[in-house]
Amino acid sequence: MSNLLIFSLDGNTAFTSEQEFLHEQLTDWQIFYYRQAAPSFRTITSLILEKDIHFFLFAQNLSPSSLELIRNLRARFPLLTIIFYNSQMKSEEFAHLFLAGVDFCIIGDARQINLISTLQEQWANHWKRIPEYFFPEQIRPLSGRNLEIVRFIETKPLSFFNSYRIAEFFKYSDSHFRAEFKKAFKISFRVFKQKLLSHYESILLFEKKLKPKEIIEILNYTNISAFSRSFKSRHGYSWQTLIRQEEQL
Repeated sequence: MSNLLIFSLDGNTAFTSEQEFLHEQLTDWQIFYYRQAAPSFRTITSLILEKDIHFFLFAQNLSPSSLELIRNLRARFPLLTIIFYNSQMKSEEFAHLFLAGVDFCIIGDARQINLISTLQEQWANHWKRIPEYFFPEQIRPLSGRNLEIVRFIETKPLSFFNSYRIAEFFKYSDSHFRAEFKKAFKISFRVFKQKLLSHYESILLFEKKLKPKEIIEILNYTNISAFSRSFKSRHGYSWQTLIRQEEQL
């Protein structure tokens, strides 16, 4: 499952009649809607942060204000996947969307199927997905409560990535959750968390090429100093050293 925010206007776009199909195909996704005529960057930003939105679907006709919204969202959320979705578009609009920071344009008669396949493919390769090798072979593929715990970590804001929050969600005590986690995953929750944060740091810094000032907000650090200390303790080297080594390769 993933978190999708749709920006559309009821009765104003072709997307309105297609919502049922989307819900049928993405049964385990959390889908949120923003339907204001005048897009509020502040409100949308709050929604993205609160719901940990991974995909933003723009299902309206283009206007100068909507292009400005997309540009601002791209600058504010470098990892957000932005999709333009409509029945048709003018040829000159492709360039405007590309420059604004849209990742995918899905238009035409096959747009429903293309949208579903694009969302599923992008979520399967999303940076927050936890690799299978993180888990013991004997519990692969994950199922039941084990899978639910992993999906919670992948889809909730990283501020929720602590034993108390997860235990509360599954109605466990903190100590009981920790014990059950270690029994199931053959590793303590604390060690698992450090291992996963190290994985996320590597992806964001070296694959996504984000700057530390962008990473600290995504990974919920208070400042760059806190990020630098944690990074060095987990990786054995400072992020500056590893970046220099990467550049020399």
